Amino acid sequence: MLNTMKTLYFQALTLLVLMAHVSRAQTTAKVDYFGIRAGYLKASTDLTSSRNDIRLGGVAPINSFYVGGFYHHNILSWLAYRVDLNYQQKGIELQDQNGSIVGHQRLHYAGLTPLIGITPLKGLGLFVGPEANVYLGQSVERANYGPNVTPIEFGITSRLSYRYKWIGLEVSYFEALNEYKSVDLGARFGFKNRTWQAGLLFVPALLKGRSK
Repeated sequence: MLNTMKTLYFQALTLLVLMAHVSRAQTTAKVDYFGIRAGYLKASTDLTSSRNDIRLGGVAPINSFYVGGFYHHNILSWLAYRVDLNYQQKGIELQDQNGSIVGHQRLHYAGLTPLIGITPLKGLGLFVGPEANVYLGQSVERANYGPNVTPIEFGITSRLSYRYKWIGLEVSYFEALNEYKSVDLGARFGFKNRTWQAGLLFVPALLKGRSK
């Protein structure tokens, strides 16, 4: 099932890129467009414990990145929706008692995010919606809390974006609804993702000044 979902994701991403190329060749102004997004991602892990007297220390946020594509459509002058396909790298860093980083566990995800939002000003949008991320694999350096990771992560995303002609800025926040892993170390510890994103967006079809 996981391999099938990975294949479907990459097929959808390829289709998105091809459609973006076609939209760039069109000459008429439209209320929809395809774009590319990429930037910085900070991933934090919320820990839960089955026992109040046991804590898991040394788990720190990790600095990473995201990249993907999106489709934006204006429903009304003040209402829009968009659909994102993204690759994200999340995970944890392991610290010693002095706060020095001694290892990491990077988790690789491909995700789909349908969003609905308001556009109160030209180029400005505030969006919210569900997000589903398919686990692709991990890279580990001395911080392995076990190989078993939840195949699909579900959560809620909110996003603030501003576009001027063909380029823009975005800030996003994501909080997972389910755990991506759990371990038993004398108590059951659950791991749940929470991320911040800050980056750029590009709309190839608007490079020649065809602003919306």
